[in-house]
Amino acid sequence: MQVYQRTLAKEVAFSGIGLHTGKKVNVRLVPAPADTGIVFVRTDLKGSPSIKASPEYLSRLFYATNLSDGSVNVQTVEHLMAALSAFGVDNLFVYLDSEELPILDGSSAPYVYLLEETGVKELSKKRKYAVLKREVLVEFEDKRILAEPSNRLEIDNTISFNHTYKKVRHQRLVYVHTLENFKEIAKARTFCFYQEVEALRAAGLAKGGSLENAIVIDDYGILNEGGLRLENEFVAHKTLDLIGDLYILGYPLLARITAFRTGHALNAALVKRIYGEKLYELVEFEEGAAEKTKGVAFGGEEAPSVN
Repeated sequence: MQVYQRTLAKEVAFSGIGLHTGKKVNVRLVPAPADTGIVFVRTDLKGSPSIKASPEYLSRLFYATNLSDGSVNVQTVEHLMAALSAFGVDNLFVYLDSEELPILDGSSAPYVYLLEETGVKELSKKRKYAVLKREVLVEFEDKRILAEPSNRLEIDNTISFNHTYKKVRHQRLVYVHTLENFKEIAKARTFCFYQEVEALRAAGLAKGGSLENAIVIDDYGILNEGGLRLENEFVAHKTLDLIGDLYILGYPLLARITAFRTGHALNAALVKRIYGEKLYELVEFEEGAAEKTKGVAFGGEEAPSVN
């Protein structure tokens, strides 16, 4: 278990196109001191205002995870947040000159590459973990997430779509959150159904979407020529999104998560409830604390438990 807080070892810059805005954005990831948290800074706005990744700022959770305090907005933060969670980065300044982070290739793999190249730096202050105190259930219609106390973050995630393409009908992933396990799912890309594309664009979304940064599913299969990166890429990406959304809590969450047909809105509802009702206890670990988070299982119909 990671004992001390981390930031990046050095600054790194990159650029790309926002999935929903279609705008080019330049980003700099800059090391931050202990107890800063993950802070987004809008350099394109007067005075370069900032907003911290925190449940109180979660908003507009339609096909992305967005932060807003009414004057500062930052969109589509989930893929970066997931990678930061996996690398144990607690403190970081994210400078961007537009309202949306770049979609890159639609996964967290580019962030894994950037963070590996840049490296992380251990800080002198201990890391605080949010240990769930009791069971929490959030649900909407046939979608639900159950969170239960655990000594690690473990996720049992199931997707289910009523669709003619067999691979997206039902997939299950049982996952334990470690850096090595995260690297296995980091390459999973965001996906959408072909019939949704026009509706998304009519709603002002997916302006930067293409087959270069998303899997598009029609009635018979996927339109991407290269095929899938993982056999269970759909549920793997939903799990990646969930990891990123959970990290908005502001601390690494230790809990057992069982999710069925979840998405950003339901993920945010869980995080907001845990945060708002103070359903967690902050704890620190001593050096030499046992690492009990080895192993990952990838599921189809019957994914085994991970111990």
